[in-house]
Amino acid sequence: MNRLIKSTTALSMSLALAMPTHVTAQADFPDCQLDGSQLLFPCVVEREVFRQPEELATLIENRGVTSEDTQTTTTEQDGERIIAPSAQEETEAARIAAEQAQAEEAARSAAEQAQAEEAARIDAEQAAAEEAARIEAEQAAAQDAERAAAEQVERDRIAAEQAAADEAARVAAAQAQAQADAGAAAQLEADRAALEEERRAAREEELAAAAAAAAAAEAGNAEAAVVTEEVTEDQVRASDEEFETGVTGQQAANSGDDDGLSKFEKALLLGLGAVVVGSILKNGDKVVSRSGDRVVVEDPNGDLRVLKDDDALIRRPGDEVRTETFDDGSSRNIVTKPDGSRIVTIRGRDGTVLRRVSIDAQGNEYVLFDDLQQEEQVVVNELPQVQQNTTRVSTTDEDALRAALQAELNAQQQGRFSLRQVREIKQVRALAPELELDAVRFATGSAAIQPEQARSLANIGRTLSELIARDPRTVILVEGHTDAVGDATYNLALSDRRAETVALALTEYFDVPPENMITQGYGEAALKVPTLEAEPANRRAVVRNITSLLR
Repeated sequence: MNRLIKSTTALSMSLALAMPTHVTAQADFPDCQLDGSQLLFPCVVEREVFRQPEELATLIENRGVTSEDTQTTTTEQDGERIIAPSAQEETEAARIAAEQAQAEEAARSAAEQAQAEEAARIDAEQAAAEEAARIEAEQAAAQDAERAAAEQVERDRIAAEQAAADEAARVAAAQAQAQADAGAAAQLEADRAALEEERRAAREEELAAAAAAAAAAEAGNAEAAVVTEEVTEDQVRASDEEFETGVTGQQAANSGDDDGLSKFEKALLLGLGAVVVGSILKNGDKVVSRSGDRVVVEDPNGDLRVLKDDDALIRRPGDEVRTETFDDGSSRNIVTKPDGSRIVTIRGRDGTVLRRVSIDAQGNEYVLFDDLQQEEQVVVNELPQVQQNTTRVSTTDEDALRAALQAELNAQQQGRFSLRQVREIKQVRALAPELELDAVRFATGSAAIQPEQARSLANIGRTLSELIARDPRTVILVEGHTDAVGDATYNLALSDRRAETVALALTEYFDVPPENMITQGYGEAALKVPTLEAEPANRRAVVRNITSLLR
């Protein structure tokens, strides 16, 4: 079939060349019969119109078509005519399908394009919205930041103003407090100075009264209550014995009678008006502790002081003691020794020794100290700054001890202090060298020295005896110290007892004259080792030669 179609196509092309006149095929013209049987003209062969039989015959001749061929051709043409409508339909269907596909493709493309454009539009709108939101957020954030910054600036300003106001208020308050403190301190100092002046005036008045009473007694025209007694063994204690009473702040005298009072307390009762713990004395001091032989008082400034019988040390078995008590509460004690020597002591109404004179058996008088004279006021800041060097007695020979005891003071400091000032002012005491009796150690709560410890005082004992023998006006201060364990009032009374025990041992074992020694306890006020714990090194005894300090 393909070959036949190709032949027909070739024949048609030849005829077309031979007969160049062509017309467009019309649907009203029949196809020409190439077997010579065509009767109606015009007719059409392959879209070419033949109007005359001769034209068709020429075509048939040129093609050389036989009857068989013509028959075959006619048959094929008939088949083609049968087939042609179907092909045309298929072509038309294909065209329509193509157009439909093209339309669908165009529609799809258009839809996709529209979808893409819509998506792009949506994306653009979304992007624009997001950008707008971002810009709005940034603007809002910027506004928030600006507002926050402004608010922070405002807060900072308010805080700064408040801080400035607070600081100004604090400074003002501090200045006011400083002024108040300064005023209070000034007032306190003024009150203290006024109190000290008042007490000094009262002390001078008391000393004047005591001096007048003593002078009258010396002249033999004083009114006094006189008691004379002879000291026996059972009236004195040895250095290895404890005191009969304990040191306590709780003991109190029975109300309404004085049978429970010691002789010393009775004398205080007469001179100061009270000895009961908690009572206020005539001079304004408050009794905070008592033990029979000692009373601890607290002055208005809060300072503690121990009151005792300073003559207890010089009364020895066999001595005759004459006590003259005057109306002002002061007294004069005359202790006569078996060898005829005498010790005359003037004591204030609180029992404190004011003046002492030693008269030997030959009648030679030696004034050891005299606080009845007007004392010069001490300005502590004007005193020489002394580097306190402590000499340990146990490791020092007698020559070195003697040299330490005889060390000369600055000429400007000699003979200008009262015994009271030496006892009470630490900076004054420090002007005299300190010798520590390091071999003496007291048991806790004890004021006794065992004989083996007392014998360790041999070097200092012999040195003191020799020193006093060469100069009977020598005065030795024996100090007692405790650690910081326990109550301050207890420690003060205990240290004073220990000082008395050391002086007693020096007299018992080495014949150191008791009238040349003054004992004083300082409790925990001068710790050698700064600790609040139990420290044996703080429980010590010290001696100083204060002769050159006294007037």
